[in-house]
Amino acid sequence: MNRFIQKALCAVAACALALSLSACGSTSPATGAASADVPTVTIWGYGGQEVREALQAVADAHNADPAYNTKARVEIQFVVSGTSEQSLPDRLAAAYQAGETDTDFDIIALDDSGISAILAQTSEDFFIPIDTSKIPNYENVVFKDNIVGDTFIPYRGTAVMLAYNSETVENPPATADELYQWIKDNPGRFAYCDPSTGGSGYTFVTTAIYNQLPDEARMSPDTKWETEHTAEWDNAFALMAELHPYLYQTAGKVQYPMKNAGSLDLLATKQIDMTPAFVNMVLSQKNMGTMPESIKLQPIEPAFSGALAGFCIPKIAKDQEAALSVIDYYLSYEAQTIGWNTMYASPVVDTAKLENLDHADWLEETNMDELRYFSIGMIQKDIVVRWAEEIAPLAQ
Repeated sequence: MNRFIQKALCAVAACALALSLSACGSTSPATGAASADVPTVTIWGYGGQEVREALQAVADAHNADPAYNTKARVEIQFVVSGTSEQSLPDRLAAAYQAGETDTDFDIIALDDSGISAILAQTSEDFFIPIDTSKIPNYENVVFKDNIVGDTFIPYRGTAVMLAYNSETVENPPATADELYQWIKDNPGRFAYCDPSTGGSGYTFVTTAIYNQLPDEARMSPDTKWETEHTAEWDNAFALMAELHPYLYQTAGKVQYPMKNAGSLDLLATKQIDMTPAFVNMVLSQKNMGTMPESIKLQPIEPAFSGALAGFCIPKIAKDQEAALSVIDYYLSYEAQTIGWNTMYASPVVDTAKLENLDHADWLEETNMDELRYFSIGMIQKDIVVRWAEEIAPLAQ
């Protein structure tokens, strides 16, 4: 038979087979159930590529788990920071303002600090209260007292510590005051990134303010902590100005690196000896071999501000019950282990119950069971704006 005719007949047969399968309904090999009977839950997130990879790794495990994949199938939609794509808050606002319902915005994965920006563009009740009685694994969560409210369920933590070069720094600072003195004693060997471009730099500035305020302030978006405590704010920004001349310089001028990665690049290339840094970023780079083994992490007292990343369900979501099942899986010990192994995301559960961890010693060294959690709402914008107005010009 002519090989071209043979190929054509094969193609026709393949099409016929596909049509017959379609007519009968496609079947999920993992569950044996018709895929049309299993709702798809879409998780929308934004941030760094490592966050996307971790969300996807857990989604893949969920979709392979027979205890969960008959209740929902997970898909990940992600807006990577620094791209020209429309931001996730803008997309949510557009859908809300257009009166859309039953959208694929089933679960929103975000740092708690991003919630206020979304509510400002939608409504105060845009995210629904989450019934934790329908999430059995919520019992695993150790940060029940440190969440935004009943519309937010944390699934990973993020902490900033002092990253330093142990080859040149034998005794790293253990307190904030010791750190400020070390910066003055070692001019040019410390840097923090522009707070408007990276959370580690923002944390450095924010902690200087909130170290002077009552502990309750770090868990309150009430603007009184700014308007009624001007002396503390003034003191903190005076400290930033005082430290400015002692920071990393190029061409005779102080430089504030762009983004968290910018300050870590300076540390990795040993142009500086110390910088505030996100724990997971340092560990990920060490694992990839792009960060020298000599770089260590040190907590300070009072600790740098930390945050929780979690899930919210908007009222425009199409299947809220299925979303609860998905959230339940992300709080399982198995999922928390995957999150750590993928991006060294700090677990929100009892880490003693996690198994098969990569670099378990790293988790023990950076365990954030005592996370100094911050949730200050829109006040964070005022911190960034004031730094841009008072500190950034000093570098010009």
